[in-house]
Amino acid sequence: MANPFELIDRRLGAIEQVLQELRRATPAHKVQAQTDSDELLTPEETAQLLKVSKVTVWQWSKPKPGILKKHTIGNQVRYLRSEVIAAATKKGGQAA
Repeated sequence: MANPFELIDRRLGAIEQVLQELRRATPAHKVQAQTDSDELLTPEETAQLLKVSKVTVWQWSKPKPGILKKHTIGNQVRYLRSEVIAAATKKGGQAA
């Protein structure tokens, strides 16, 4: 059986790689234009924007790692577009 810390390390590496690819694929001027709107996104829309699965969005919304901040309205979960884009452009907790 694999060491659980190795599994966590591999998954964290995969998440970092996805975020780096997203940063490279999204030009800075396009990110700035999109952040002007505080549009609420569904988990599905958030997944499409980040080009990840809904499960990944859900995992990133957990307190740890806390990559995405979710907003609960009644029993609905939403994400602010500006916060999603800000999270996608961060590197190691610092703005890229």
